[in-house]
This record gives sequence, C-alpha cells and structure tokens, in this order.
Amino acid sequence: MRMELSVDFHFCAAHRLPFYNGACARLHGHNYQLRVCLAGEPNPRDGMIRDFEEIRNKVWETVLVRCDHQNLNDFMENPTAENVIAWMWERLKPEIEGLKELRLWETPEYCVSYRED
Repeated sequence: MRMELSVDFHFCAAHRLPFYNGACARLHGHNYQLRVCLAGEPNPRDGMIRDFEEIRNKVWETVLVRCDHQNLNDFMENPTAENVIAWMWERLKPEIEGLKELRLWETPEYCVSYRED
C-alpha cells in the first residue's frame, strides 16, 4: 500500500528580485511556508513511511538553516520562489528517500511547487 505524508515548515527570509521591474526589486521579506511531501510504503514493523521528526530535522539542517532569518540574495543571484524551491530540491532530493514534492508559499495566496515526474 503506497502512501504519502507531508511535513510543513515556516521560516522568515528577506530577498530582492534584481531582474524584476516593480516593488519586489527592493529588499523585502516573507513569512514562507514550505511543505515537504514523501511517498512510500509503510514499514510493516512500525507502520510509518518515515518518522516525522527525522524529516523535520533533515530539512532544517539541509536547507532551512541557510534560509531562515537570512537574506536569500547572499547566496542566490535571483531568489524568485521558483529558484528558491529548485535550490531546495537539489539539496533535499539526495537526503530524503521518497521525496515526491516541495511546495513553497511566499504569501498565503502565492505558491510554487516542484515535484518528481
């Protein structure tokens, strides 16, 4: 029986979009939400696809420690939501078995997703 699980994260970060013609070209911040989705078979012994805390710790140590309360432009030339989620995917994919999808909200109304084909 294949199942999916997800773990949500919240972090704050600043950025500016250097190639954008508008207000977002100026430094500003967001209260981001990140959803990490995995797919897999529950372990017959413990009944879990993966331990939620294991996922939480891996995501924080792999990507969010670099992003939370930081200026994303310090390590990314053009930190659009699309570029941020691709940056996260590249780092998380080798670390989290069964990673299926990332979804990143910049605001409650606007999000991007990156998923395995």
